[in-house]
Amino acid sequence: MMTIRLTFFMCFIILSCLFADREAFPQGEHRAGQEQAIEEYEKEKLAKLKRNIGRRLLAVRTINPAEFYESTDDLARKLNIKREKEGFVIMEVVQNPLGTMNFYQVKFDTGQIGYLSADGNYLQIKIKEGSLISVSRRGGAKKKDLSQSKALASQAVELVKNHLTLADPVTGAKRSVEKRMMDQKMSSFPNLKWRYEAKEIGNNKYRVTQYAGEEAGPPLIRTWIVDLSTREVKPENLAAKELYRSFN
Repeated sequence: MMTIRLTFFMCFIILSCLFADREAFPQGEHRAGQEQAIEEYEKEKLAKLKRNIGRRLLAVRTINPAEFYESTDDLARKLNIKREKEGFVIMEVVQNPLGTMNFYQVKFDTGQIGYLSADGNYLQIKIKEGSLISVSRRGGAKKKDLSQSKALASQAVELVKNHLTLADPVTGAKRSVEKRMMDQKMSSFPNLKWRYEAKEIGNNKYRVTQYAGEEAGPPLIRTWIVDLSTREVKPENLAAKELYRSFN
């Protein structure tokens, strides 16, 4: 009888401990903690990959060359490197449509755009194998920094061009900044011309300026602030804000 009571008492203690653990660490909180940890890891990984933006390399024809793709959604379509050595610059870090794979968007000296895998230390592995060669530009670190700055400035301009304005009240469709400019040229201003430039203002932020106008008279100036860390685009001056408010 004493043995039965002791066994029952021990079972009661074990069950109490299990329920106490569940109350101390609710399942929802545990899952939320895991999701936050994964999110932080992905942010860290992306930041590490972006450090290679502006880096210049040579693709070398070897027995096991680095593979470049025409797009991120069809890995069967590979780029054919015809020369023995082909130079390229890493322009941006992108993902495939499903968001499951990372790629470096690269621009070859020929002007061709391609995609190189950015996952699994693929870049470092190919450099060690000799099928990719890291190139230091003439002029040392200063010129290398200039190349990287140009690549980031180009990325900031593209974010502004593709930034969506408010929906058209007639069609309900949203138009990008660049599409709005093209529509203005087609509908009202056939001689309209525009260009963009980007300047770094610190903390991975750029001021993108658009100069727009016809041949006669001073251009209309619009400015945006672009944060490359978050890919956030904000119209800065009144002329840029009006592009989001008015429709034509």
